[in-house]
This record gives sequence, structure tokens and C-alpha cells, in this order.
Amino acid sequence: MKWNKIKVLVAMAIGIGLVSGALRPLFLSEAAHAELAISLHHFIVGLDTGNIGIGAVLPNVLRYGRTLLLIWTCGMLPKTQFAALLLLYMRAMALGFSAAMMIAAFGGLGFGYALTLYGLQNLIIMPIYAYTAYYIINHRMALTVRPPESLGPIVKLMAIGIAGVFVASVVATYTSPILFVLLWR
Repeated sequence: MKWNKIKVLVAMAIGIGLVSGALRPLFLSEAAHAELAISLHHFIVGLDTGNIGIGAVLPNVLRYGRTLLLIWTCGMLPKTQFAALLLLYMRAMALGFSAAMMIAAFGGLGFGYALTLYGLQNLIIMPIYAYTAYYIINHRMALTVRPPESLGPIVKLMAIGIAGVFVASVVATYTSPILFVLLWR
């Protein structure tokens, strides 16, 4: 596998985002830390899987789809390709922060909570974001050298991305909460 600069930049955006997000709770005030821990506790206690309707998937589809569309758009527009990397960084930072707060609030059990509630859908969606950013930035950089041969690969990539958004949304809406209740209650 050939490592080019874009692959390294995508990996660095995700890695630095995860680390900086995980370190962020260290810089919170004691009051903010306590308030977030209370909010997380209320979230965990109030997690209800009994009345999840089909409409509950829509907010996740919109959230994941919006990020995918922004990465796609930033990668395709001239002089904004590296804004896609910034979006990857921010998404990874939010994930790292959420996991770190779960661990800070619940200790070792928080690691299991974070893995169950955030891990499954992010194992699906983060690689889709990363590959989309890599491919679209690479494609845009190639457009400066030569015109596109066909739009087939780009349409295929977007179709796979949209399918991944739906799968991650279903996992986030149904599988993660149900698995959480089965494992931790």
C-alpha cells in the first residue's frame, strides 16, 4: 500500500482529533466537569429502548449525512480541500471528548459505556468519512492536472457513503442502545 501525503493527513486529522478530544476534559473546570458528569448520568439512566420508532433514525441520518455532504463538498470545491480534514478532526475530537467524559464520569465502566454507545456506529462511519475525504481530495488534486475520465467512481463512492450513513444511523438508533441495556443494566 502506497502512503501518500493525503493518506497521512487524513490519518493525522483523525488521530490528533481523538487525542485532543480525549485530553480536553483535563482542562475543564471542576464545576463544568461535575455538570457534564451529571448530564451523562441522567442520559445513561434515562436511556429507554422500549419506544424507539422508525422516525428515530432520521436525526442520525441527517447528522451523519450532513457531515458526509460537508466533507464531500469541501473536497470538491477549489481551495477548500483541507477543510474536509478539519471536519474529520472535529468529528474525531467530539468522539474522543465523549469517550473521555464517559470514562471520567463512570471510571472503568465508562469505557464499556463509551464502547457500546459510541463505538459501533463510529466503526462504520469514521472509515467512510476518512475514505471519502481521502478520495475526494485526491480526485480534486488530480483535476488540476487532467480532466476527469468519468464520474462513475465518484457516484459509486457517494452511494457507498449514503449506504454507510443509513447503516450507522440504524446501529446508533437501535443496536447501540439495545446492546447497552443488555450489557450494562
